[in-house]
Amino acid sequence: MTDHEARYLREVQYRFPDRLAARAILHRRYGRGDWFTWLAEAIAFTPGSVVADVGCGAGAFWQQAPASVPDDLALRLIDNSAGMVAAAEAAVHAAGRWRDVAAIVGDAAVLPLADRSVDTTLAIHMLYHLRDPVAGLAELARVTRPGGTVAVVLNRSGTMAELSGLVEAALGRRAARPAPLSSEEGLALMQARFGTVEVRRYDDTLRVTDPVDLLGYLTSLPEADAPGAAAKLAATVDAAFRTTDVFTVTKTSELLLGRD
Repeated sequence: MTDHEARYLREVQYRFPDRLAARAILHRRYGRGDWFTWLAEAIAFTPGSVVADVGCGAGAFWQQAPASVPDDLALRLIDNSAGMVAAAEAAVHAAGRWRDVAAIVGDAAVLPLADRSVDTTLAIHMLYHLRDPVAGLAELARVTRPGGTVAVVLNRSGTMAELSGLVEAALGRRAARPAPLSSEEGLALMQARFGTVEVRRYDDTLRVTDPVDLLGYLTSLPEADAPGAAAKLAATVDAAFRTTDVFTVTKTSELLLGRD
C-alpha cells in the first residue's frame, strides 16, 4: 500500500463510519445473521482479560456482542481514524456493559500499547489494509502476552466475486482494485510467526433482493469515487435485476487464532 492509498483510507474511506455502514447492511440483511455470535464463541474471551481491538472501526463487534462475552473485559479500541474511534467509543458506552475502556487513535504498525500487555488482540478484516502485513503481525504479537491469542479475520480468495464482477462490468477491469490479502495468504504469514495457528471457517450466502442495498454497497467502495462511476454502477445493478429477483453473493471468512 502506498502513502497515498493509506491517506485515502484514513481521510476518505474510513474517516467516518458511513461507508462501512453501507457495506454492513448487505451482510446484516441478507446473510446468516449470526456472525458476531459465531465470532465471539470461536474466540472465547477469558473473563477479566485485556482485549485490544486493532482497527476497531465503529465498534460493530461490541455493539453486537452476545451475552456470552464477559462484561468485565478491559477494552482497548484502536483505529487510525479519529472518526471511527469516536464512533466506537460511543457504541461501547451506549452498550453499557464494559467499564474499563480506552479509545485510542493509533497506527496498527506502531501500536500505542506496552509489550505483553494484552490477552487477546483482534484484527478483524484489517490486516489487508497494512502496508506490511508481516510487520503488522509482529506488532500484534508484541503486545500480546505469552499464552494469549492473536485473532485475525480475513476473507478467502474469491470471496464476494459476484460484487467484483459488477464493478468490472460497470467500470472495466482496470478500475477494480487488486485482490486484498486472502486468508490463505494470511495463514501462511501467521504460521511463520506463531507456534500454533488454528483456523475456523465461516461460510455464508447473501441473497440480495433490494437493488438499492446492492448499489449502496457498491457506491461505498473506492472505485465509486471516480467521476461518473456511480451512474455506471447504478446502470449495471439495474441490468442485473432485470434478469433476477435475487442477486446471490457467496462469501467465506476465516478466523485465524495465533498463539505462542
